[in-house]
Amino acid sequence: MGMVKILHCADIHIGALESFLGEDAAKRRYETLLTFEKIIDMAAKWEVQLVAIAGDLFDSNHIEESFVSAVFKKIREAQNIKFVFSAGNHDPLNSESPFLREDLPQNLFVLPAKDSEITLKDIGVRVYGRSFESVYCVGEEAFALNVPNDEFVNIMVQHGDLRSDLGSDYNSVTPKFIKNSGMDYIALGHTHERTEIGKLGGTHFAYCGCPEGHGFDELGCKGVYIGEVGKGVCKMQFVPTSIRQYINEKIDVSGEEDVFTLIIDTLKEKYSENYIENLYKITLVGKLLEAREIDISELSARLSSTVYFAKIKDLTELAVDLEGLAKEASLKGIFVKKMLEKMENEEDKTTIEKALYLGLKAFDSEVKYSED
Repeated sequence: MGMVKILHCADIHIGALESFLGEDAAKRRYETLLTFEKIIDMAAKWEVQLVAIAGDLFDSNHIEESFVSAVFKKIREAQNIKFVFSAGNHDPLNSESPFLREDLPQNLFVLPAKDSEITLKDIGVRVYGRSFESVYCVGEEAFALNVPNDEFVNIMVQHGDLRSDLGSDYNSVTPKFIKNSGMDYIALGHTHERTEIGKLGGTHFAYCGCPEGHGFDELGCKGVYIGEVGKGVCKMQFVPTSIRQYINEKIDVSGEEDVFTLIIDTLKEKYSENYIENLYKITLVGKLLEAREIDISELSARLSSTVYFAKIKDLTELAVDLEGLAKEASLKGIFVKKMLEKMENEEDKTTIEKALYLGLKAFDSEVKYSED
């Protein structure tokens, strides 16, 4: 039985700008290019025969020529590997697409904007699919081409929205489409979250997710799928590729005097020696003594000199005797009493409780302008 070794990647978004990084944003753009080059080196090391790129290789068709030329140079150098590209909604196959140039690498094959097939006889593979021609693309009930029943391995490379109907503007790919496709494997792109390898009928399929996160809505380890595909057989594994990870971390600082050390120790324990390379959104929770104050500006400065990026949100509360305060004959006491009465009578107790503790901080001049 013939098997082909493939690497499935998608949604690399080379050239994307993560503007919230400020001065580091330009450097971060090039890190995505480095991740792509790392993927190609990985393919060569694993002796991959086919790299399936399921759309959004570039963040747009208007990025600098330096990115485009670097990508094509890397593909051209990997001359023993076949590359098949299906354009996505960010880099559609229109008049501005760099993938319509005449001087493309000879080992790079671009799927047109209509249902098409590319035969790679030397590795026993037929690759099917179609590219986005604009930002939007209507899905289809079934693939327009018939798939021969022979010894060739059938792979589809498709950027699209996996869903139960054709209601998406981003090329709906339905379970019925997959089941009746005749494919051995469908390499999907568009969703940045990786899925496990699924199977409908005789067809395996998956999203590999993005190989490098671009924000705090793309958390954790990112990568590609590498493995072997044959007639009705799929032996793919997830391989991490990201230079950095986006991570949301909640840390309880109750009773801690040295919050900075607690944060660093927590990150070291969870993310080992690579902890300094990641981007963190850290939420501080817990109860603090009334006289205790966390200086978020100082803490942010210390963390920024230790890890690549850190944003801190303080959701700590004051460890105070609310019932005792409510009995005090003072403005603070009256405030606490009124807020406790509201908490008893309102359904949304969480919001009122948050307002209560922010109010107490205000009495002690601890509320910072950026608190919400």
